[in-house]
Amino acid sequence: MSKQPRDIELFIVDIFVAMQKVKEYTKPFDNEDDLRYSSLHWDATIRQLEIIGESLNNLLEDDAFNALAPDYFRKVVNFRNTIVHGYFGIDVSEVWNILTEKLGILEHDLRAIVKGNIDISLAIMSEIDEYDELDDQDIVEYLKSLRSEM
Repeated sequence: MSKQPRDIELFIVDIFVAMQKVKEYTKPFDNEDDLRYSSLHWDATIRQLEIIGESLNNLLEDDAFNALAPDYFRKVVNFRNTIVHGYFGIDVSEVWNILTEKLGILEHDLRAIVKGNIDISLAIMSEIDEYDELDDQDIVEYLKSLRSEM
C-alpha cells in the first residue's frame, strides 16, 4: 500500500508548530545543563528538532520550495540525521546554540518564504481542527495567530 504524498503546506505548518513547542518546552531553562538534566524537556525538545529537520527534508524535495530555501536548510536536515542516528553523540552545547541562536533565524526565514509565495491557510485550519480535538488550546491559539499573520 503506497501512501499519498503530503502537501508541502502541512510540512511548513509542522515546522511552525514544532518551533512553538520547543519555545514552550525550553522556556523554564536558562542554560544547557539544566535543560539536559530535565529528561522530559530534553527528550521533547529533541523530538521537535527531529520533526523540524524531517519536515524541511520533505520540503527541500519540492523544486519550487527548494529554489526559495537558504542553503543552511540542508544543514538543519543534516542535524536531524545526527540526532536520529547518533543519539548518544548529541552535543548539548550545539543543541543549546540552535535553540538560543538559530531557531529564531529559521523561523524568520521560513516566514519570509511563506509570506509571498505559499498559502498555508488551509493547512493551518486543518491543524487547528486536529489540535482542537487533542484539546491543545495553546497550539490552537498559536495557529490562529499564525493564520492572522500570514
